[in-house]
Amino acid sequence: MTTGTKIRLLREQKGWGQDVLAAELGISQPAISKLESDQNKLSWDNAVKLGELFEVDPEYFFETKVFNHNTNTGEGNQVISPQTYHESDIELLKSIYEDHLKTKNELLEERYERIVELKKQVEELKAELANLKKV
Repeated sequence: MTTGTKIRLLREQKGWGQDVLAAELGISQPAISKLESDQNKLSWDNAVKLGELFEVDPEYFFETKVFNHNTNTGEGNQVISPQTYHESDIELLKSIYEDHLKTKNELLEERYERIVELKKQVEELKAELANLKKV
């Protein structure tokens, strides 16, 4: 995924327009557009600012061609080609993300309901125990 795509996806997740991000960085909206379309390279200073805004490591924005891979052979630091993504891939990734988010929320709701059930059972057992102690 390119630097520009990463910036665009994070910006869209926040629901911000390019103008909002530009104001946060203190640069123009056309400069944001050029960053997102990879026409301009991201400076380290802006990467740090973006990292703070989006709560990610600034290095996230830069393509990594070195992959630290340790296997039983002991090989490491293998150079690999960066993967490129197309618009259809991005839409698929967004869809997958939204599905996972929905599933997570459903699981949390189920767990909450189960906790309520278990608390009710604990109270019933306490009451039953209290009745047994009276006998």
